[in-house]
Amino acid sequence: QLTQLTTMTATMEDVSMAESPAAPSQVATTTKLSFPSSISLGSCIGGVPIKLHLSFFLLLLIEFISSIRLAADYPLYMLFVVVLYGPVLLLTILVHEFGHVFATKRQGGEVGGVVLWPLGGFALCGPTESLSGELKVALAGPLTHIPQMFFWWMIYLLVKYEFDMTGNATGIWPSFSIFLKTMSTGPAGFFQVLAGEAVWLNIILCGFNLCIPAYPLDGGRVFAAGLILKLKVEPLKAAFVTAMTAMAISTTMVAYAIVRLFTGGASFSLYLGLVGLYVFYESFELNSAVKRNDLKNHPIFGGKCYQSGGANSASSSSDGGDLTMAEVSAPADIPAEEGVMA
Repeated sequence: QLTQLTTMTATMEDVSMAESPAAPSQVATTTKLSFPSSISLGSCIGGVPIKLHLSFFLLLLIEFISSIRLAADYPLYMLFVVVLYGPVLLLTILVHEFGHVFATKRQGGEVGGVVLWPLGGFALCGPTESLSGELKVALAGPLTHIPQMFFWWMIYLLVKYEFDMTGNATGIWPSFSIFLKTMSTGPAGFFQVLAGEAVWLNIILCGFNLCIPAYPLDGGRVFAAGLILKLKVEPLKAAFVTAMTAMAISTTMVAYAIVRLFTGGASFSLYLGLVGLYVFYESFELNSAVKRNDLKNHPIFGGKCYQSGGANSASSSSDGGDLTMAEVSAPADIPAEEGVMA
């Protein structure tokens, strides 16, 4: 059963899964979503219901307020923030979540819907046939950022100027800096900077979700499944190691966010701190379940494939929380040069 999806306002009813995957007449019931503060975006992609939680606009609001101080000198920067943290980020997360969705369907699992919110998205998926299937589902989301990165890189190469505003040759790879003067030269300059930042957005999202073993991000799920599958760690111990690792990482994230709050980059520190608090809370709950020796009702480790130590069986899972964006581009201070490092 899926018992808890998120600490936000999202709630859902219990999902009744088939006890035996061999019984074709027993089909998992559809997950019923109840998101009173969300907007329905329809179900035009594979018939999967998509909802946009209103809190998704939190990061956009933070960055927009931060951009006001540059409006007088660089009015296009405000438009840049709206486009990058609005439709570009929304489509990026949506593709990520449908990576999970299509991988789940390929593994024979059920999909109840997709919900987009500030820390990424939730693909309500289950069951898959084995823990190796769960591992593939967890990997599928972050890997979608690779073709997305190449897409934006091609756009960058098509629209970039041969020389930057200082007369230096523009490289084939986009800078991590936001070149405000280049952005303000016209449509080509605007889309050059936007495409460059979208490239870095996808690189950071892929790396963060894939490489950082912080539950409930995708990397944490890969880490947990790897402990059980490859190292043959028993599920309770794997859950403990996963929880403690994530708590250590999230504590570091919050500490770093506090330091950044006092040294510049307020919008970055606020967002990173929220991500860290969310990861810590979810990991703390997982660790509490481990201490009670009660993982059977956990949305991830309660799945039968986890409980059986990786043996083939049905499981129930939800894609726990993919990071949206770890402050790829918002400038903290304006240096003497035109480029502003995030």
